[in-house]
Amino acid sequence: MLKLFPAPTLLPNMASVCQPSELQSVVALVKTMTNAQLKEILRSEGLTVSGVKASLQFRIIEFIERLNQGGLIERYDSLRRFIYATAHRSMPQPSTPQSLSSHQYQSPSANQTISTQHRPSPLGAPMASHAFTSGRISFKESPFYTVLQQLTSTVECKVREQTRDSVELRVALSQDVSSRLQADPNLRVMVYCAADTGLNQYTKSDIAFPHQVELKANLDEVKANLRGLKNKPGTTRPADVTDYIRKKPGYPNHIVMTYALTTKKFFVLVNLVQRHPVEELVDELKLRKIISKEQVLREMKSRAGDTDIVATSSVMSMKCPLSTLRITVPCRTVICTHNQCFDAYSFLQLQEQAPTWSCPVCSKATSFESLQIDQYVDDILHSTSPDIEQVVIEPDGRWSNPKIDDATGAGGVTPASDDGGSDDDDLIEIKELGNTPVKQESLPTASLSLQRTPAQSREPSSTSSVARMSTNKRPAAQVIDLTGSDDDNGDDSPVRPPKRPALSLLNRSSSRPGFPNSYKSGLVNGRSAPFAGQTSSESPSQSGGYSA
Repeated sequence: MLKLFPAPTLLPNMASVCQPSELQSVVALVKTMTNAQLKEILRSEGLTVSGVKASLQFRIIEFIERLNQGGLIERYDSLRRFIYATAHRSMPQPSTPQSLSSHQYQSPSANQTISTQHRPSPLGAPMASHAFTSGRISFKESPFYTVLQQLTSTVECKVREQTRDSVELRVALSQDVSSRLQADPNLRVMVYCAADTGLNQYTKSDIAFPHQVELKANLDEVKANLRGLKNKPGTTRPADVTDYIRKKPGYPNHIVMTYALTTKKFFVLVNLVQRHPVEELVDELKLRKIISKEQVLREMKSRAGDTDIVATSSVMSMKCPLSTLRITVPCRTVICTHNQCFDAYSFLQLQEQAPTWSCPVCSKATSFESLQIDQYVDDILHSTSPDIEQVVIEPDGRWSNPKIDDATGAGGVTPASDDGGSDDDDLIEIKELGNTPVKQESLPTASLSLQRTPAQSREPSSTSSVARMSTNKRPAAQVIDLTGSDDDNGDDSPVRPPKRPALSLLNRSSSRPGFPNSYKSGLVNGRSAPFAGQTSSESPSQSGGYSA
């Protein structure tokens, strides 16, 4: 059932009915309520109760702000009291104008106090017990970004050890800022966040987001690295939300940061910054003071002349230790004692992603202001070809190219001829290995057949025995084809080895009478050795040729 209210009457001289601290307290309280409590508030005002929790919170907050901006005092106060009653919280005491000037946000509960509220500060002024006001928190400077303007007030993220919470930042661009954003691509809108250290109002803070955090701009998730390197504070970059907001002047862009499981407070705000690309920083590096060649030689000769130090030659790499590519702009810090340089482009690109600001060679802490170009190394780079990877540095500053010396010393060696000879040897060895088993296996067979040759020849019996054994089921055709292919190779191919004789055939042949003398004459001519070792695989036509 919907409740009907009379038409609202606007007060002519009142833009809002409450202070910003009171409105922010109500908004913060709404974000801590459950779904049942949110729906109860919506029903009391006749609003829709469907949707997820974020939609319910947004609907109530938008209705509260509309009442505040419309000057509806009675309805705003009634809804405010109903919200506190639903949340079982007591109404906060009204603040005086003097106290409101030093506080930006009011605690949702009057009995919530901070132990440092009544403790005097070292400077004699009372410390604020609530969130920082606009401009009270500052961040460490970065060569990649220059803060031009703060677009939102600083919002406090309260401790949430077991639950999660959300804070909202509303960015409404002016006409001037909107036109500048559209004209300059290096003008960016970035979200800055810092952890509470107790000294944020006196020192510059590192950028640090909660460990479990999600950032959305106009309901779109902002894809950014909000953690940095592990156990290295100060390596986190601000979140760039320029591509997620609308550049229309006066349009209310909503940036919501959801966080959980925090043990300390955080402070978040949105700044308009000028981004400085790496190319611009390298050009600035080239214009500043350099490490001259005379200075480097003077330092090297001074170290070489020290009697307590034995100076020897050293190898200097022409590659950057970060990118492993050839150095284009050699630089190092003024506090480094080594001559090895690194590439300015690679180093600054790495620092833009994760600003550790340490020398990649000696790991000393450095900064952009301490970087200088080394003229000595730059001359070596311009005097050598791009394929040179390292040079030898003498203690007195002279340098040489070891690649030229190695090429001269190895000039008389012809690796191709050595490889060719080895290839020929390998071919000969393979050929011998392929034929050696055949010869070693055939020689004992021939001698065995000669020893078992009978005194009297019996050719008819042998022929009939071969004919009977030709009916064996072994694949004889393949053996004949392989032997014939060896004979066709030429005169240089090895002699066909004699085959192994069938022992059963020799036994039967020796026991039968009437063996002709032609077999014995074949033995003398040297051609009966193959016939004596003939197996069932040979045809009768072949045996007839040998007995002629």
